[in-house]
Amino acid sequence: MTKAKSKLVSSGTYVSNEALKGLYFKERILIFLSVGPILFFLFGILQGIFGNNQVLRDGLVTSVIMEVPFVLMFLAGLRYGRRIGLVRRYNLIFMCDTDGVVTMDELSRQMGKPAEKILSQLERLFQQGLFCDCTLQMGGDPCVILSGKSGSRSSFVNVVCQRCNGTTKLRAGTSGKCDYCGSAISARKIDS
Repeated sequence: MTKAKSKLVSSGTYVSNEALKGLYFKERILIFLSVGPILFFLFGILQGIFGNNQVLRDGLVTSVIMEVPFVLMFLAGLRYGRRIGLVRRYNLIFMCDTDGVVTMDELSRQMGKPAEKILSQLERLFQQGLFCDCTLQMGGDPCVILSGKSGSRSSFVNVVCQRCNGTTKLRAGTSGKCDYCGSAISARKIDS
């Protein structure tokens, strides 16, 4: 269990660790509880089809019917696993963003999916509370606004350009170019 916690808990991410732990727990429980009965009933089905046991052959329909809920439970566990992977992938994209705004076009390009599908996925994931320190903006051009916790790797700071006094938002500890004049700026020079 310690390894599972260390995989989930990390500082400076946009993932709600509590919600992700819940998904991870559901995934493991559903898969764990379904594998044994699936194998048991599958053995009965195969023995009924290929074996010489008349009792198993007579109970073949019952075995198939009993197998179905456990297969569905197993598939539900796999869906939770895919959702965990999707949350982690979005988090990686969010963490690599430099300006605090991730548009649907950026996400679509990086995920290789249409923007409409990205938006519907993100709506579901945000409704389930799987992300924190960011918001899904639906009005106008939909995008994800990243705020981050102050002092963490996910925070953003306003940097004042020494050349033109323009303010540019950058991820803490990074450098970039001024939005106004294009000069090199660093997020270590902070205007609070």
